[in-house]
Amino acid sequence: MFNIKITIQYDGTNFYGWQIQPNLRTIQGEIYKAVEKVYYKKSTIYGCGRTDAGVHALGQVANFKVEKMLVPIERVHIALNSCLPKDIRIIKAELMPDDFNSRASATFREYIYAIYNADISSPFYEKYAWFYRKNIINEELINKYSEYLLGEHNFTSFCSTEDENDSKYRYIKRAYAIRKKDFVYFIIRGNAFLHNMVRIIVGTLIEGQRKKEPLDFIKEIIKKENRAEAFITAPPYGLYFRKALFSNIN
Repeated sequence: MFNIKITIQYDGTNFYGWQIQPNLRTIQGEIYKAVEKVYYKKSTIYGCGRTDAGVHALGQVANFKVEKMLVPIERVHIALNSCLPKDIRIIKAELMPDDFNSRASATFREYIYAIYNADISSPFYEKYAWFYRKNIINEELINKYSEYLLGEHNFTSFCSTEDENDSKYRYIKRAYAIRKKDFVYFIIRGNAFLHNMVRIIVGTLIEGQRKKEPLDFIKEIIKKENRAEAFITAPPYGLYFRKALFSNIN
């Protein structure tokens, strides 16, 4: 068997998220159909992380196994792209050891959230960034708040009540905001994330700085282990799966 790792970019606007769902357009479902067309057999597509409806990806990772290399590895991305809709692109394909699994082998996943912080919203960014009026966002204060996210914590307060994970403990390695002109980008890297976790963190940080909450308010919300203690959930269209990191690979 040949184990093929693919790096994927997609515009999540018109998808019902990553995971295959009956009669719905999903990223995993489209890639599944493309792989079957190229290799003439059905293959399981293992994704590094699940993204919700409307969420985008700059460097999502998946893998699948095939019995024969019908296409040279340097042309796999071209073959798959010819069978995919234009809002999904495979940007790279690599042969991996048999035990590689994009979900189980990932040590960290990184997301980026884009906020358009200007006087007037732009029709060009409506589907790709959260519009938040200028002079409201204080990224320096957000970075002080974000220090309390670092390390391993029970993130029950920062996940959807529909999350089905048995453990709500996650480890956050980095979390910070940077401004580039009218855009504020929030970057967060962790070993894994709960359902809606990044969006609830972003919404809570933005509302927290607007309300001028005390510096340790994130710490107090984490302690409560109650979703009702955190603030709003940021909209999905500002969120991007940025990249995955694998031990001994990158």
